[in-house]
Amino acid sequence: MKNTGRIATLLHPEARRIVFNDSLHAAAKENLPHYAEMDRAQAVMLAETGYLHTDFAMKIIRQLDELEVTDFRSIAAHPAPRGEYLAYEDALRELLGNTVSNLHLGRSRNDLSATLLKLKLRKPFRALASEVIQLVETLIDKARDNLETPLPLHTHRQPAVPSTLAHHCAGFATCLLRDLDAILALAPSLNTSCLGAGCGGGTTIAIRPKRTAELLGFATPVGNSIDAVASRDLVLRLLSALSILSNNLGRISETLLGWLGDAGLASLPDALVGSSSAMPHKRNAFLLEQVQGKSGVVTGVLMSALCASQASPFTNCVAVGTEASGQVWHGVETTRQALVLTRLCIDGLEVNQDAAFAMMMDRYVNAMEAANKLVEAGANDFRSAHAEIGQLVTQAEAVPKTELLSTRKAANLPVLERARADLTPSAIILAASHGGGPAPDAVTATLDALTAALTGCGKQVSALSTGWDHAQKQLSEAIAKLNIHASSQHA
Repeated sequence: MKNTGRIATLLHPEARRIVFNDSLHAAAKENLPHYAEMDRAQAVMLAETGYLHTDFAMKIIRQLDELEVTDFRSIAAHPAPRGEYLAYEDALRELLGNTVSNLHLGRSRNDLSATLLKLKLRKPFRALASEVIQLVETLIDKARDNLETPLPLHTHRQPAVPSTLAHHCAGFATCLLRDLDAILALAPSLNTSCLGAGCGGGTTIAIRPKRTAELLGFATPVGNSIDAVASRDLVLRLLSALSILSNNLGRISETLLGWLGDAGLASLPDALVGSSSAMPHKRNAFLLEQVQGKSGVVTGVLMSALCASQASPFTNCVAVGTEASGQVWHGVETTRQALVLTRLCIDGLEVNQDAAFAMMMDRYVNAMEAANKLVEAGANDFRSAHAEIGQLVTQAEAVPKTELLSTRKAANLPVLERARADLTPSAIILAASHGGGPAPDAVTATLDALTAALTGCGKQVSALSTGWDHAQKQLSEAIAKLNIHASSQHA
C-alpha cells in the first residue's frame, strides 16, 4: 500500500532501511505464523458474532492454511515498505479481496504487536524454565551423591569452616529455585491476551476478546485497553529476573573456578575444558568464564531495555514496543546458554578429596569449633575463647605443617585434648546439623524440600504447556464447527 489516503508517499528509503526490514523472509519464519494464528482466532470470533460471513471466514482460514504449508514463501517475496504487518495484509488482500481487511475490526497493530510478543515468548519462556529445572535437578543429584565429600567453605577467599560438596550444591539449588519462582511468577502476565484493546481505546464493535483469548491459549483478556498496548513490563520483569539469575550463575561459576584453581580442590573432564595455544600444561575451565561474561551481558540487556523505555508516555510507543521489547530475545537466549554451560560443569565436577581434606587440616578450619568447645566446657566466654584459639593458630603457623592441637599452647588446654576426636573436619561436618549446616541429615532434609518444590514448579510449566496445546485443539474444533455451519448454509 503506497497511498494510505492520508500519506501519499512511502517512507524515505534511508529511514525505511533503518526502521523496516524490506524483506519479509525473517518475518515469514518468526512472525507470520503467529499473525496467521491470530487471524484464524479473529475470523472465528467475528463469524460467531456476525461481523464476518461464515463462508468468507472459512475462505480466509483455508487460505491461511495454504500459506502456512508453504512457509509463507509467496508473502515473503513481497516488499514491506510500510512494515511487515501491512505487507502481510496487502498480500492477503491480493489473494482474497479487500473484504479480508475486515479482520482488522476491533483491533490495531498496537494490540496485535503486544499479543505477538507474548505468543513468541511462549517457547523460549518454557525452554528457559525447563533449563533452570534441569540445573536444579543436576545440583540435587550431585548433592545426594556427595553428602560426605569434603570441601571447605571459603569466606573472603580463605578456607573458613568444614563443609561438603553436597552442602554447596544444596545452597546453589536453593538460590536458583528462587530465581525459578521469579520467572514463573510472570506466567499470569504472559498468559493475558491483549487482543481487543485496539490502538488503546478499546472499540465500539461488539467483539469478544475473551473468545480470541481462549482460542489462542490465553487465560484471560486484558482488563484495560491502555495498559494492554502501553505496557511491556513483562519484558522488563523477565529481564530483571534473568539478570538476577545470571548474576547468581556468575557467582556460582566464580566459586567453581576457585575450586578448580591452584588449590586443585576439583577438576573437570577433558570434554569441559580448553587447551592453551602456547602452554601445553594448561587445562582452562573457560566455560565457566563464558558464564561469567554472559551474566554481564544479560544485565546490559536489562539496562538497554530500561533506558529505551524510560520517560516514554504511557500509551503505545515504538521506543517501548520495538526498541525496549526487542532486547528480550538476546537476554533470554544468553541466559539459556549460561544455564546449559553451568549444568554441564556441575554434572562433570569431581572433588579431589585428598586435596580438600589436606586444605582443611592445613588451614585450621576447625578453629571456630575449638573455640566453641572451650565455651561449652565453661572454660571461657566466646570472645576470650576466640582470642585463645587465635593465639593457637599464630603459634601453629610458625612451624610448618603443625596442626592446631599440636602446639605447645594447646597442650595446656585439656578441654581441647578431650575434644580432639570431635575437632577433625569430618567430625565437625557430621555434627553440624543445625542452622542449615553440612551434616548429611540436614542437607538431605534440604534436598527433599527442594525436590518437592521443584516438582511443583515442573507442574506449573506443564500446565502452561498443556493450556497452550489445548488451545490449538480448541481452535481446530471451532474451525471445524464453523465449516459445518458454512456447509449447512449451502445444503
